[in-house]
Amino acid sequence: MSKLRFLLAPDKFKGSLTGEEFCEIAAGEIAACLPEASVDCCPLADGGEGSLDCFVRNTGARRVCGEFTGPNFQTVRAQYAAAGDTAFIETAQTAGLALASPRDATHTTTFGVGEQIAAAAAGGARRILLALGGSATNDAGCGMAAALGVRFYNAAGDVFVPTGGTLCEIAEIKFPAERLPVRVTALCDVGNDLYGSNGAAAVYARQKGASDEQIAVLDAGLRHFASLCARYGRPVEGVRGAGAAGGLGAGVAFFLGGDTRSGTDVFFELCSIDRKIAAADIILTGEGKIDGQTRCGKVVQALWERSAGKPFTAFCGVNEWERPAFEVIAVNRPGEGVDEAIAHTKQNFRAALHDWLLRLRR
Repeated sequence: MSKLRFLLAPDKFKGSLTGEEFCEIAAGEIAACLPEASVDCCPLADGGEGSLDCFVRNTGARRVCGEFTGPNFQTVRAQYAAAGDTAFIETAQTAGLALASPRDATHTTTFGVGEQIAAAAAGGARRILLALGGSATNDAGCGMAAALGVRFYNAAGDVFVPTGGTLCEIAEIKFPAERLPVRVTALCDVGNDLYGSNGAAAVYARQKGASDEQIAVLDAGLRHFASLCARYGRPVEGVRGAGAAGGLGAGVAFFLGGDTRSGTDVFFELCSIDRKIAAADIILTGEGKIDGQTRCGKVVQALWERSAGKPFTAFCGVNEWERPAFEVIAVNRPGEGVDEAIAHTKQNFRAALHDWLLRLRR
């Protein structure tokens, strides 16, 4: 067999295997089974958790650490990254689902996201890339806005910081006299509406701890927020990804005048993915679950679309896509429960990849 060139370009397996760990395991197995092969490691992200690490790895940005407000209004240690006049902020660092205890989308906040934006601007950033994935919130970015000086008033004239469960109580909004001197671009790869059957609450709030009754309250709040945006002359109905991160996509547009880009596209540009694909013979990728959402701009699907017909295999924990256009290998062992499968992901991936390489070597 002639010398093969592998491109390892995975996303994370959420909660069990990082992209870096995927590459480390795969590179070791390839070296053992195919010692003449070469490997190019390129862990990827799409705007969700792990995006900060991907940005730092591909730009050499410095990490800025500090204390910020977490999703339950607690203090958390978090990071953002700075490179020249550009800052990169990952929503999950301060408003992430993993930080929320309890998980209750009616009470969680993006206040810490606003604090990080303010800190980055004070540090000289004039352009901010804000990765929206992995949030525990449903506040349409009102917490973020409050941290940046926006004031929210209820019908009694009291100032408050709205959360998902209190969006309907907003009667008036007052904006700071001066706009923030930064351009904010939200990175997301979902096209959800702000409200309705394809909205933030209906699609994502259950995993953030919401009951059916709470989802109805959250959706009503987002509808009210949309009406406020229209009243203040900044409608968000046509904003791509308005429902991302519990409506934070809409909040970035309304409060900051920001735009939205595909997180996958941004990271593909940062790591020169097309050049790496051109140099490869075989592409290996992966993510925790491959399902219908994989087709909606996720790393695996977007990478396959650029793969130029080259051999392409995706590893995952669970495969729920009936007819994928490329080879998919689920690594979880039959009979394993969720917790057990997560605990054994590294071993299961190593074993599945080893078997795949043996077949390839034949």
